[in-house]
Amino acid sequence: MQQTVAFLSEWSNDTLDLSKRGVEVPTTHFIITAIILNKEDIASAKRVIEAVRIRHFAGGNLDPELTANNHEKQKEILEDIDEAPFKVFAVIVDKRQLIGEGLRYKGSFHKFLHSLADRELFRLLPNLDLVSGPIGDNTFMKGFVKYVEQNHISNLFNESTFGFAGIENDGLVQAAGYIAGTLARCYDETVITDQRGEYIELLRRKLLSVQFFPDTFRTSIVQVPYSCENYNETLATLSTNLANDFLHRKSLSPVPQLKDQVSCLGYLLFHFRHINPTRYITSFELMEHIRARTGKKVSLHYFQTKVIAQLRDAGVLIASSSRGYKLPASEADLNDFVSHSNTIISPMLSRVKRFRDQVAYSYFR
Repeated sequence: MQQTVAFLSEWSNDTLDLSKRGVEVPTTHFIITAIILNKEDIASAKRVIEAVRIRHFAGGNLDPELTANNHEKQKEILEDIDEAPFKVFAVIVDKRQLIGEGLRYKGSFHKFLHSLADRELFRLLPNLDLVSGPIGDNTFMKGFVKYVEQNHISNLFNESTFGFAGIENDGLVQAAGYIAGTLARCYDETVITDQRGEYIELLRRKLLSVQFFPDTFRTSIVQVPYSCENYNETLATLSTNLANDFLHRKSLSPVPQLKDQVSCLGYLLFHFRHINPTRYITSFELMEHIRARTGKKVSLHYFQTKVIAQLRDAGVLIASSSRGYKLPASEADLNDFVSHSNTIISPMLSRVKRFRDQVAYSYFR
């Protein structure tokens, strides 16, 4: 079994009273990121990141604050980072939406974040070595290390190995921090930028899992004009609600087939909300995402019959055409699905008719 490693970082500050205005502006979001890769790919990834540090930071640290106002430079860096063989996991928490007296205190808030990050990472990859940067005064990471140690105690009956394997101050931890800072510029109201759509597009191929809390339709960053003929708000809302309902019911299932369905639908939903609700995604891209999540390749037949077909049978709306698959957002998407189905169904019916005619001719001639 290949051992997988996650290099962790986070972006935010600990201020929970968003009404306060002082020297440090309270961030609206807390973002936890992990760069995830196979152990055998670490050396290759480090070489790529080192080249990025030399080219863009004169050999210094990958600091998102240094490129915060230089959008072209930030896009160059993301393009260069894309060469490294890793995927990105992220948890994005909207502090404004947290309800409950207990979560107004830093200790309780951090425990909530520890539980959330641990649950999502363990659900995604139960065999995982975690690596953080130097902890120092970082109370969030210090608490997270302790939380994982207390909740994943190794014994003879454990079938998984999940825990912290070390502390490093290297490029991969810094890259995780740089990506966290980039995601902040896509979602946090204190640093959000008009280039957020371009940043998400550049990160798209790297994203293994992005979890939002709370998970609401308002999390979308895609701006589609209501007059757009390829976008119907009512249908878009129905599509995302049905997709979310399936994910909430099945996301914790240990059944491999359901895991593949959750992976595929989660990718379709993220693309719909955060990249482009009118674009189709190819079978190959979706199959590659399943492979990245589960570590196994799937055939096109399996993908079509055990993933897409089963999702549709469960009531999820998925449109398809020769260009691929997507959640429907317009009448054109529905027509595409019907037209594409006709190209498959009509020849099948024709073959059934010829079969029937041949048998009838043999019996009754």
